[in-house]
Parts: sequence; structure tokens; C-alpha cells
Amino acid sequence: MRPRGSPSQGPQPPQNTPHPGLILSLILLSATGDTWARTVRVPTGPLLRVEGTKVTIGCNVHDYEGPAEQNFEWMFSFAEQRGLQILSTFDPLYTDTLYKHRVDTHDIQLQRVSNNEVLLHILQLGASDNGTYTCSTPSTDATVSGNYEASVQLRVIPDTLNLTKPTSKGRQSVNRSVPHGGSFQLSCQASASDSVEHTHLSLAWERQSASGSAQVLTLTHLGRVDPGRDYTDRYTSGDVRLTSTEGNDYTLTIDRAQPSDDGEYQCVASTWVQAPDGWEKIQEKRVSVAHVHVLPIGLSIGVPLSEVQVNEGFPLNLSCEVSQDSAGAVLTRISWSFQPDSSPGEIRELPGGPDVDPAALDDRVHSLRIPQAWDSGSYTCRAIVWALQGNNTWSQAAEKVSDPIRVLVVSTASVFTVSLNSTMLPLFSEEPMELLCHISGSNVDRLSVSWYYTPGAPPHSTTSPPQLVASLDEDWTLQVGDGYEERLERGELILLRKDTHTFILRLQWTTEADRGNYHCVGISWKPQRDGSWVQNGEVASSPVNVFWKEEESTLAVNAQQMKLVSSAGGTFEMICSVSTKNIPSPRFSVQVTVEKPPSPNSAPVILLSRDGLTKRESDSNTLLEKVKEGVYRFRIYQAQAQDIGAYRCSITAWTQGGGRTWREVRNQASDPVQLEFQSSGPVFNVTAYTDSPSVYLGERAEFWCIIMIDSLAMDPEDIAFDVSWFAQSVGGSPTPLVTVGRTAQVRHSRRNGTSDVALERISDMEFRLRIYNCEEADARGHYCTVIPWVRSGEGGWNQQAAITSNVVSMNVKMDLLSTFKYPLMIGVGLSLLAGCLACLIGYCTSRLCCKSPPKQDTRREHRRLMSMEMD
Repeated sequence: MRPRGSPSQGPQPPQNTPHPGLILSLILLSATGDTWARTVRVPTGPLLRVEGTKVTIGCNVHDYEGPAEQNFEWMFSFAEQRGLQILSTFDPLYTDTLYKHRVDTHDIQLQRVSNNEVLLHILQLGASDNGTYTCSTPSTDATVSGNYEASVQLRVIPDTLNLTKPTSKGRQSVNRSVPHGGSFQLSCQASASDSVEHTHLSLAWERQSASGSAQVLTLTHLGRVDPGRDYTDRYTSGDVRLTSTEGNDYTLTIDRAQPSDDGEYQCVASTWVQAPDGWEKIQEKRVSVAHVHVLPIGLSIGVPLSEVQVNEGFPLNLSCEVSQDSAGAVLTRISWSFQPDSSPGEIRELPGGPDVDPAALDDRVHSLRIPQAWDSGSYTCRAIVWALQGNNTWSQAAEKVSDPIRVLVVSTASVFTVSLNSTMLPLFSEEPMELLCHISGSNVDRLSVSWYYTPGAPPHSTTSPPQLVASLDEDWTLQVGDGYEERLERGELILLRKDTHTFILRLQWTTEADRGNYHCVGISWKPQRDGSWVQNGEVASSPVNVFWKEEESTLAVNAQQMKLVSSAGGTFEMICSVSTKNIPSPRFSVQVTVEKPPSPNSAPVILLSRDGLTKRESDSNTLLEKVKEGVYRFRIYQAQAQDIGAYRCSITAWTQGGGRTWREVRNQASDPVQLEFQSSGPVFNVTAYTDSPSVYLGERAEFWCIIMIDSLAMDPEDIAFDVSWFAQSVGGSPTPLVTVGRTAQVRHSRRNGTSDVALERISDMEFRLRIYNCEEADARGHYCTVIPWVRSGEGGWNQQAAITSNVVSMNVKMDLLSTFKYPLMIGVGLSLLAGCLACLIGYCTSRLCCKSPPKQDTRREHRRLMSMEMD
């Protein structure tokens, strides 16, 4: 069958003889050289587009005869497949069934631009739209000349362009406040996978404000950075920059922020491809990154303490907190002044201590350190902010002075208390022990600590003298007691100074010899004028007893089924829990085994090691995960009949001893948990029939495939079918005709005859097969095969066994009238042509060949007798 509008159809020759005047006009028109040829044009291909985007393909016709308004038809083809009809401007039934839904939903539209031009719109491209599109125009010309159709190739590539931005606590948009003259950075991630089409990526930053849109910086698809019109000078000076990394991060940096930088910043990513007419943008995505508001420079200054007491000769540390809004080219100058109590009118300017002058912008806390304090008085902190102007000069932008800090220098004896607490006590050997010694009440002295151990365990008395474990001197020199040197070298003994008042003693691995009483001694030190230190006090803490009993360890494992599997395709879930006793700091490895009847042996299914690594024994849909410490979840997704059996959890407890080596303590298996299905699922039947078992040659035949369920009613959304039709001769093998999958995808098979077949779904449980232009080879049996799919409770699809219908026979009959009609017409036509040709030959012969010559006029024409004698 040729599609409508094919040039081969053309105008039909007239039935009557052409008028002589018309022939003469055509001859004169040809002689004058005014010739024409119909021309149909489409864009130069191939066209390259991205999935999810739209495409518009234009088609126009020129140099044609007939009415001004021309009609157009669009077809689609891929590889060697036959063309599919899409849309027509004059035939509403032209659209193929595969495109009907998309046309009805306006995903595919045909727009007439003028009398001789139309536009084909595809609003949502998919991978199936990849192919050749042909535009044809039915002929309205007196003669066939030129081209009546034109084709263009459309290539649809996957959407690999990814554009993301950093999010803040789940919010999609971020408001940024930037001080005047500061800097800010905005980032987005853009990437596009490489493809055979060699697409290029470009990225641009745009600013949207009340005054309109402004282009900031653009990284073109050719790798060139182009600044916007308003950012050319700032890009040249380096205040506006665009940086990218191998991680597809694109960061816009703007220094010396100005009020004109207010607005919403968007990141725009595009993909480009080399088209026949140059570079063409085929895709664009944009994302709003942040809304930036530039604030004026602000300055605040404060002190954490208004009064400080220090011992005479001890160091004095003061601080003030300074903050300013600018994050760009500004300088902060910090200075200190002191007013002694002995001279109320005197103000001394002090150096800035460890601060750099001008200070770095990120230093919010500025310290003043006095090595030895001898005089009482008031200290004041002053901050000055300098901003860089456009002419590269600095000007004072803000200045503030803090509240005074009252410092009282005293000379008193150190008074403090010492407390000892246990943060970690061992319950078994090889577990760690940690003690914390805290000294309170001495805020100015230098502090140190000594640790002591007394052997013995209750209820026995401890008569042995204390043994030194370790101690810290005033200069933090470590001294270790007898018997602890090797343990310190091996890392088993650790001494820490958490802060100026807190000290920690830790034994990484304990033994039975470490059981006993521990106490700490806090020591206070006072500086001398010659720079030396002298002990100013010593206080011992109360003892802490460290003791444990050695007991036998136990391990209990329990397995419980959490979900019942109603039928094949469901999810089986089992929870395994473990509890221990007298096992120090255990880690667990979990293995799930199964016993499948009739074999009594257990087979491993999946293993979860103590380090969290999973090992499956087969490529099954199993999962073993740790829910929390001692609780593990085992799942089988889409369980099938071969998964039926008794499942157990086998858990091994491990503990870490000296040298940080792991050893196995106990292993225990749980009771079996049976996996079995609650129901066998629905039962399906299928029947095939036809209303017309006999058809004439060239007519259409119809067959029906009806599916029935012998169970409770099911939701049509939970069942789907794969339907296939076959033809089978007597004694021959089946021949596949056509198949429709559960996703409505139709696949045709090659047939022995030339007739066409179509398979369509009439309802949820009915499918119709049509055979067009039946031939003698179609006179055989036909049947359908159905594969049901049932949705499980977890949302997965479970394939059922295939079922086959009965065989329906079809007879193709011969129409005698149609058989002899064409030979009879041909014979009569040839007879009439032969008769007319004979008459024409006789007439011409009689006129030209049988004419008598003219007689001469003689005097003897009536003397017949004499003439005869003469002859």
C-alpha cells in the first residue's frame, strides 16, 4: 500500500481526448522556456536533540500549480521498518495508532504557518523518536515535476546534563548578606557525559534584579571566558572570577562587593553541538543559587569579662571580640590602653600583643598577653576598620572602643580541691580503664598532677604503700613509676592534659594485676621574680577502686519472622537479635543459612562480617543489614518457590585483647524460621475464537483472545499480560505472527505470505488479531499464548506460567466473479482494439491502393467492336 500523497499516484490522465487548444497552449508554454518544478524542503539534517526537550521541523513547498493552500503529510521511519503516519493537514484519520495518544494529548502538533508551509512540533522527545521524518505533499499539478517529499534525520540523545547547587538545611534558595567591599562565592555543579555526538558544555552566571537581567560571566562551549557588559573592567582587574575543578564545580567569586551586586544569581548550563550551519544550542538548564544583598560596613567590639583577678607575678591574658560586616578589602587595626589605679590620669598605650597590625580579617578574638602582672587597673580595647577605595587608597571606615576590663592583682596562697572520677571501668580483663582528675578553685596557678596505685581488692585491706604510676612537673615533664616504662612505650599507658584543670590517666588494656585503688595528687605552682617556679600547694583526691570478677561468657541468639509472604514475589523478612554476658566490647559476625527439603544439610546464604562487609553465596535477591548493635535484618526480595526452606541466624562474638588482635569468643545459632507461601495465587484460563471461520481471498479476518481468572476478583492495575499469536498448518511447526508485551510494545514477525496483521488490546482481558488481505497461505489454524504478570504486595511483578488457547481454523475461499472479471475485461478490450485497427487498415487501403486511373477521350470509345479487334 502506498501512503496517501505519494508522488507516484500523481494526477490521473483524462478519459477524453485533450482539447487541441490546451495542447497548443502547453506546446507554446514549453517553447517559451517558462518551466516549473515542485520543490519540497525540510531543514538540513541531521537534527540533534536531547531527550525531554522539544523539536520543531519545518516543511514548505514552492513552484507548484493548483490551489494556493497546499496540504502536507508527515511520516516517521527508523532503520528498515515501515513508515508510521504521524499527522496530515487534511485527513483526520491519517495518524497511526502508535501516535494517536501523543497527538490527542498535544505532545505532537502540526501548525500551519502559511499556505505553503507547516511546522511539526514534538514537545517531549523520547528515545523512540530517533529516526527519519518525511514530509510529503499530494500533487495538485497538471504534470508530475520536481520532488513531492523530503526527509530529515532526527537523532535523540540521552539527557546527560546535570545541574545542581549546594543546599542549606534543605532550603532551595539562600539569602546571602555581604558587607560592602567584601567578597562572596557562589557555586554550582554542572556536568554532561561524553557521547558520540561530541556535545560541548557552556556555563553562565546571570544576575536578576529589579533593573533587569545582567550577564556576569560565561564559560563558552569553546572554553573561552566572556564577561558581561557591566563586568568587563572588574573581570580585567580580577575582582570577578570564574573557577572550575575536576569535580564539575563552577564557582563565581566577586571581590569588593558593590551595591550594584544586589540581586538573584542563577547558574545556567547549556549543551552545544556542531550543526551544518555552525554551533547550535540544543539544551539549557538553569538553577537559582542565592539572593545576595550588599550591606554597609558595620563594626562591633566587646569584652567577655568585665573583671579579672590574677595572682601577683602570674601571666595575664585579656581578649576582646571584634566583628565587622566586610569580608573583602578592609583592614582592622587593634590597640590596647591601660590606666593604672596608682595614677588615675595616666593612660598607657600598649602593643597589640600577638595580633598582626593590621590584623587579619578572620581574627574575631584579639588577645593581649602580659607575661607578669604586677599593677591593678583598667584595660581598654580599640578597633579601627580601614576600607580600600576605588583609587587604591585606604580610608577609615569605622572605629569603636570596648568597655574597660577591671584587673585586680592579688598575692594570696593557692586554695583548691581535687576530685577523681572514673569515666571508663573494666568489667573484664583486656578492657580499657580511664580516670579523670579535676582540680578546681585555682584559676591562676600553674597546675600539675601525680598518679598513684595501691594493690589490693575488697574485702581485703590494703596495707601496701602507694606506687607511683606517673607524674607531671611544673614544666610538663613526664616521670613514670617503676614497672610502667614498657607499658608506656607499647602505648598501653596514656596520660593526657585535657585542659589547665583536668588530667586523664588511661590504660588501654588491663590485666588482673591492675586491680586495686587509684588516686591522684594535684600540685599548684607559683612563679618567682627570677623566672623559676615553686610549689604552692598539694592536695590528694579520694581513691577509686578498680575491681572485676572473671565469669563465664554466654551468647543468646533469637530469630523472628517479621513479614509473612502471601505468594511468590513477596518479601520475606527475618530479625535476628543477640544478647551477651561477660564478653567485653564484643563485635559480631552474622551468617544466615537455609535448610531446603528434602536435604537436611544447611547451606550458607549470606554473611555479614564484624567489619560490616557483606558476602553472598549466590546472585540472589538477599540483604543482611545491621539495624543497631546486636540487631540484624535479613530480607529476600521477590521470593520464589526455590527459596522455600528453614532459615537460621548463626552469630559469632569477637573481642579485642592486648595488641589489638581479635579473637573468637562464642558462636550460637538461632531456631529455624520457615519460609512458605500463604496462597498459590490466581489461576488463569485463555480462549481463542473467531466470528468468521471462512473468508474470501483478499478480505480481512478477525480472531479474539479472551483471558479469564478462576479466583477472587483482582484489580486490573495489579495484572498484566504478554500476548502472542501463532499460525500452524497441519503437521507443521507454529509460525509466530505478532506479540504485544505488558508494556503495550508490539513486535511483528516475518510471515510467509504478504498480508498484514495487527494486534490490539480491546479491554483488560481481551485482545483482537486482524489479518488483512487474506491469502491462501493464511488458511490454517490460529491460537494465542498468554504469560500473566501479577503485582506483589511490595510493588514488584511476578511472572506466572504461560498458558495456550485452543486452535481456531480459518478457510480462505475463492470468488469466481473476481477470478474471471479481469481476464474477461482484458479480452474484450483487446478484441475491440483489433477490430478498430482492422477497420482503419481497410479504409486506408481502399483510399490509397484501389483507385482506377482516368480514361482518355478518343473518337473510338463507342466502337467497341473495332477496339476489341485492335486489341
